[in-house]
Amino acid sequence: MKNNKRRLFILFLVLFSILGSFATAQETGTAPDADASKAVESEETAEAGEAEGRSPLATGLIAIASALAIGITAVGTGIAQSRIGSAGAGTIAERPESASTIIILIAIPETMVILGFIVSVIMLFTL
Repeated sequence: MKNNKRRLFILFLVLFSILGSFATAQETGTAPDADASKAVESEETAEAGEAEGRSPLATGLIAIASALAIGITAVGTGIAQSRIGSAGAGTIAERPESASTIIILIAIPETMVILGFIVSVIMLFTL
């Protein structure tokens, strides 16, 4: 079973690397029959409107990466909080004075999702 998960993970890595190479290989230029005056953009427009010239595949890959940044961290946080919560419930049953410590320990993994959200927002608005 562990070997199948490893193969699936490698397959996803290969798939995303191939899709990423396609996204970077696509040109974002204008059509050949476009007017020459329309093809020339000012530097300010080129810097401000980079997202408009992005290929649809690149936009899709950025959206997938953004979703993975939140999704994977959420799954990891859920696993961590379930284990900490079950151990914490047993600890509080034996020693009720340790409740504040357990609450803090349950909240610590949540920072991982917050960081994943920040990375996702950065990817969406700057790439």
